[in-house]
Amino acid sequence: MVADRNNARRPALPRTRRRLLALLLSAPLVLFPALAVGQSATAAPAPVATAATNTVSMATDDDSVTLSLSPSASSILHINEDLRLSVSVTNDSASPLSSATVEVYLAERALTTRTALNDWLDPDDDRDSGELMLSVPLTAPVQPHSTVSLDVTVPNASLGLFEWSPWGPRGIAATLSTDDTVRAAGQSTFVWYPDTSTTQVPTVTPVNLAVAMPITTPAGSTGIIGSDDLAAYTASSGILTRQLDGVINKPVAIAIDPMIIASIRLLGSAAPPTAVDWLARLDQAENDIFPLGYADADPSLAVQAGASGVPVPLSLNFALDPNLFAATDQVTPPAGQSEATDPATPAPTATPESPTSTVPTLEQLLAWDYTSTTIAWPADNVVAQDDLAAFAAAGLSTTILAAGNVTQSDEDATASTTTALGSDELGLVADAGISTALRTAATATTDDAWRAAMAEVSSQIAVVAAANPAAARTLLATIDRGWPPTAARLAQTIQALNELPWYAPTTLTTATATPVSTSVSFAAQAEPTGTVDLAARLIDRETELNDFSTALADPVAVTAPNRLALLALLAPAWQSDTTAWRTAVGDNLAASHEVLRSITVTTTGPINVVGSKVDIPITLNNALGQAVTVRVQVVPSNGRLVVGNDVEAVLDASSAKTVSIPVTAAVGNGAVTLRVSLFTPSGAAIDQPSLISVNVRADWEGIGSRIFAALVVLFFGFGVWRNIVHRRRDRALAARTEADPHAESGADPAPSASAEPTTEPDDLPTAPRG
Repeated sequence: MVADRNNARRPALPRTRRRLLALLLSAPLVLFPALAVGQSATAAPAPVATAATNTVSMATDDDSVTLSLSPSASSILHINEDLRLSVSVTNDSASPLSSATVEVYLAERALTTRTALNDWLDPDDDRDSGELMLSVPLTAPVQPHSTVSLDVTVPNASLGLFEWSPWGPRGIAATLSTDDTVRAAGQSTFVWYPDTSTTQVPTVTPVNLAVAMPITTPAGSTGIIGSDDLAAYTASSGILTRQLDGVINKPVAIAIDPMIIASIRLLGSAAPPTAVDWLARLDQAENDIFPLGYADADPSLAVQAGASGVPVPLSLNFALDPNLFAATDQVTPPAGQSEATDPATPAPTATPESPTSTVPTLEQLLAWDYTSTTIAWPADNVVAQDDLAAFAAAGLSTTILAAGNVTQSDEDATASTTTALGSDELGLVADAGISTALRTAATATTDDAWRAAMAEVSSQIAVVAAANPAAARTLLATIDRGWPPTAARLAQTIQALNELPWYAPTTLTTATATPVSTSVSFAAQAEPTGTVDLAARLIDRETELNDFSTALADPVAVTAPNRLALLALLAPAWQSDTTAWRTAVGDNLAASHEVLRSITVTTTGPINVVGSKVDIPITLNNALGQAVTVRVQVVPSNGRLVVGNDVEAVLDASSAKTVSIPVTAAVGNGAVTLRVSLFTPSGAAIDQPSLISVNVRADWEGIGSRIFAALVVLFFGFGVWRNIVHRRRDRALAARTEADPHAESGADPAPSASAEPTTEPDDLPTAPRG
C-alpha cells in the first residue's frame, strides 16, 4: 500500500542520504549488540535505539508470531523531537525465535484522507511498508509462549519532517524478519504537529466530537438485577462504578439502562448502600443522559422477530415487597380551625388518617430526568427499513446508527453525523474509525495496546481536522456495550482524548441539531437469520402466554415477569456468547411451557356409561398460585354419545376440581373417545386436548327393566296360581265331605254289623278339617 500521493507529501532528505543516515545511526547496534541488551527497567541507553526484554508467559499455542507497534510516549510528534516507539514481539509457536531483526519504516507520504489512513492501519499483503528508518537485531531468542518488548528511538533527523511539513497523521510500520523472511508485521501512526514552529504554526480547526457511552450490566435472563449483584457491580471496583467513574461530569453522553435504576429502587430499604450511593451520583451528574431500552433490549431484534412494536415493561409489582417501603402517617388538622387562635384555648388534637402507602408504581420506578427520551440505540449494523417506522411509532424519532447502516457518496469526505431517515426521523451516524479506536482503547489491557489505540484515535480525528481547516465537522463516536471485567482504562481514554488539540467536545444535543448530511443515506441491514429465528420463538411464546393469561385472576402476575425476561434476552450483550444465549432462551421457553401446562385434565379413563343419560366426572388441576377460570369442551369421537354444552369452571389456586359433563347415549354400544379441551374465557386454547376412553352400554337399563318386569310378573303369577290351586282343593274337599262326612275328619270306616256299637258323647266337638 502506498499512501496518497498529493501535495501533502512530507519534505524529506534525498532517499540515498536518508538510507545512509539510517545505516550510520544504527551501526552501533550492529557492531555492539550488547549495548542494546537488558531488562526494560535497567536497559543501557543507546544513541539511536534501546532494546529491552520482558518475557510474559502466554496461554495460547497457535504456532504464530505477532508484532505490535505503538508510540511509547505521546502520539503527537513535535518539531525537533525524536520518535519513540515500542515494539512487542510475541512468539506463540512451539520453538524459540532466534536471529530475528526488527525493521522500522515510515510511510513515504502523509495520510491525508480517511481511506489512506484506514488502508495503512489495515493493509493488504502486498502493501508498501514505506522507507526504512532503522534495523534493530534481537540480541536474545524469543522463547516459546513469551513476549519481548523493544523500545526503539527514531532520530528526528532521519524522519525528514520540518517546520513547513504539513501537520497531520503519518504512518509507521515495523517488521520482524528471520533469514530474510518476514515473520510478522505491525502498523501504527503518529501525528506530526509542529506547533512550536517559529515560521509556520499549523492552522487547526478542531473536530466537534460527541461521545455516547452505554452504562449496562452483564447479560442476564430475568430483567431484574438482584441485591447481591447490585452490591458487586457498585462496589469500589465494580463494573457500574468503573463505568460511571470514567464518564461522570465529562463531555460524554450517558445512555443508561433503566433496569439498573428500577432494580435499585425495587429493593427499597433493603437496597445495598453502595447501589443507593451510585444512583445518587448518577443523579448529580452533569452529563447528557438518555435511556436505552429496558434491559438494553435491542429494538431492531424485537421488531424483526415479529413484535408488534418496541416492547416495554408491563409491571414490576410482582417483584415489590411492601414491607420494604415504610408507610407515612398523614395528619389532618381539624376542619374550620382558624389561623389566629386564643393562646388560652387548648389546641384541638389532630386526627391521624390511615397511613399512606409508599409502594412505588412502575412509572415511579422508571422515572428519571432525562435529557432526551426520543433516542433509539439498536445494536450495530442491524437496522432494517421497517424498524424505523416501529421506532417512530414508539416515540423514538432519533436512531443511533453504526457506519454499516449508511452509505456515503464520497468515502474520503467526512460528513457530519446527522442523516435524514424520513419526514420526521433522524439518524445519528457513529464514525466508524473513531468509535472503533475509542472502544479498543477503553478496553485495552496493556499499556502498549492502549497507546496504539490512542494513536489511532488521535490520527482518525486529526485527518478530519486537517482535511477541513476552514469548517469544523461535527461527529459522533460511541463506546461499545458488553463491558469486559478487565476494562479499566475508560477514564484514562477520555482524559487523553481531551488533551488532543484537534478535538473539541460537544454534547449529543448539539450533535443532533447539526445540519443533515446530504451525502449520507440509510442502508437497510438485518439481524442474523439464526438470531431472528430464535428471538421469534420468544415473541410467539409471549403471545401464547398473553392468550393463556386471560384465564387468570391476575394475568399480569404471569405476563409481566415473562416480558422482563424477554427484554433481557434481546440485549446486544448476548452477542459475545451466542452459546450461552441459546441456552438461556431454551431455559426460558421450557419455563414458559410449564406455565402453559399448569392447568390440566387429570382424568384418563376408562369410564363406563350404562345409562342413556349420565354425568361424566372430569377432574381438572390448577398448579398456579392463583385462581383460574376455564371453559371445558368435550367432543366424542363417534355418535354413540351426545355431549351437552360446554361447562365453565373456576379453579382455586393450587387445587383440583371435578366438573360433571352431561352426556346422552345415542345408538348402540361400544367404545368412545372423549376429547376434552380447555379454553380461556376469551376462547384461547389451554395446552393440548386430553383424551378419555369411555365404554358405552346404553341398553343395560332397558334389559334390566324388562328383567325386573318379568320377575314381577312371575312373582305375582305364582301367587295367583297358588291361590287358584288352594281354592280348587278346598272345593274338592268340601264336596267329598258332603258325600262322606267321615271323609272330612278322616275317621275310620263304619264297623261291620257284628261289631259292638261304640257310644260317644253328643257334646264332643267336631274334628278339624284337613
